[in-house]
Amino acid sequence: MLGSLCMAGNAAALPDNMYFKAMQAEMQRSLKGLHRPGVAKLFYIAYKLENIQTGPTVRGSLGALYPSTRRDDSLTAYVWVDIGTPKQDSLGYQHDAYYAQHAYRPRRETEVSKSYQGLRHSLWFLTDQAYAFASETYQQKQAYRRKKQTDTKVSVPDFMPQKQGSYNGEIRPLPAYTQAGQNELKQWVQELSCKGQEYPFLEQFLVEITPLQREEYYLNSLGGYYQWALPAVRVEWTARFRNQDGFKQQRQQTLWLPDLTAASKELVNTYNTDFLQQLQQLYHAKKGKAYVGPVLLAPAAAAKFMGQLFVENMQHLSPVLSAAGPDPQAGLFGNKENMRVISQVVDVQDKPLWNNYRGTPLWGFAPVDDEGVQAQELTLSFQGRVADFPRSSRPFNNQQVPSNGHARMTYTSLPRERLTNILVRPKEPLGKTELEAQFMQTCQSLDLEYCYILYDLPDNLSEKQEVPWALQVNTKDGTRQFVYGLELDGLTPRALRDIKAAGNDFTAIPLTPDAFSPQLPQQSIVTPSLLVEEWEMVPNQKQPDKAPFVPRPQ
Repeated sequence: MLGSLCMAGNAAALPDNMYFKAMQAEMQRSLKGLHRPGVAKLFYIAYKLENIQTGPTVRGSLGALYPSTRRDDSLTAYVWVDIGTPKQDSLGYQHDAYYAQHAYRPRRETEVSKSYQGLRHSLWFLTDQAYAFASETYQQKQAYRRKKQTDTKVSVPDFMPQKQGSYNGEIRPLPAYTQAGQNELKQWVQELSCKGQEYPFLEQFLVEITPLQREEYYLNSLGGYYQWALPAVRVEWTARFRNQDGFKQQRQQTLWLPDLTAASKELVNTYNTDFLQQLQQLYHAKKGKAYVGPVLLAPAAAAKFMGQLFVENMQHLSPVLSAAGPDPQAGLFGNKENMRVISQVVDVQDKPLWNNYRGTPLWGFAPVDDEGVQAQELTLSFQGRVADFPRSSRPFNNQQVPSNGHARMTYTSLPRERLTNILVRPKEPLGKTELEAQFMQTCQSLDLEYCYILYDLPDNLSEKQEVPWALQVNTKDGTRQFVYGLELDGLTPRALRDIKAAGNDFTAIPLTPDAFSPQLPQQSIVTPSLLVEEWEMVPNQKQPDKAPFVPRPQ
């Protein structure tokens, strides 16, 4: 059998730890003995383990410390299998009897025992489940194949075994915090949050600091494997207040650090001060006015702009087949090779081998993908045109094109084509002064009274949602005023072609809301500020909220 032979040939190279010993033992047992009469043969198994280590979370608001929380290590196991043959298999088809969120995903178990026997038991149980699920899916896919080939001669994607890669990263335990270290951290968080007392309008000014580490272990029956770890420290601020017009406001800010050195602590202090000053300005914000014109997107806003309109449409390009119809998750750019989808001002690249950018951890690090293929760096767009795509082991556009190592598994999906760390690279990056000058000139050329700098965007750009942070700039005298209550009137990928200029303030930002959730795909984007030529926003119709009956305690 191809899987067992390849795995045996690479066995000596596997990392020497409990995780790989358990995965290898259970994989060999399943490949040899897991078979049911009348069911196609099992020919492929993949196991993935995610271990999330979390240190003590220290929390404080307005000078008051909350009880420190600590979550024990959380080990999650994922299993997926393929049956039949590479030419006629069970992958690439959505099981008919399940809701969409369950129809094409690996078998998963959380809170797996961190012992050799406990881990083997979980892998055995999940492999049995995955085999039964794949058996049903195989029958459904073959029926779909027969119908489609009869009706329309449609080619059906199947699995193509690829040359396997490996990555053996060093994994160290998350450093333990001594009692003295925890006390020092508590005192610092208390001092940071206490600064919020100087702003009477704040109802909450919460500061949280959490050391974390994400570890991943992977093995498949073709011999591909990897292990690596990314340690980090998450510093998160949450502010809640009512602005001067009585509208409830909540703002968050997150800073990711590799560790807590003296330089890192100085950076946190600076962020704390800057955030409070921004909140002061947001408290005095005015209601925004209807607007059509250019906007300047700060890096955090540019990240959501590029993430939702470009990144999402460059993923899931080999559709998952279903009797229910077309794949709703398939990216829109899959059939646009060498076609213009974005402005020529920037090129976009994918960097799976980057694990940090100027000291900021990057969560898309994936030197080997979840099909065991060595990941390649990609130029996704060049001169505004689609230059390349992330590819997996399933045929792309009905062509037998080799994988480039971008098959990535998520909690809700078996491995599909996904990006990793996305770099937005301007051809002629401008400094802050130059970029803002071009922004103002563009607004003035359109005879606009004011224009907007956006520091954040809604989580869904396709719907009408409020813009969290917007700064109104007067085009006559340059005066600036934060505004609230503006809603974005929906965007489509067409807006990507309206990028007119870009800055040189490159910032690394997670595209994943919670970069340490085992349930979410991990991606980061490195992007500068972007000047977008055409934008439309309208004021919402919300009414002020009732003020508290009793003022905040001092």
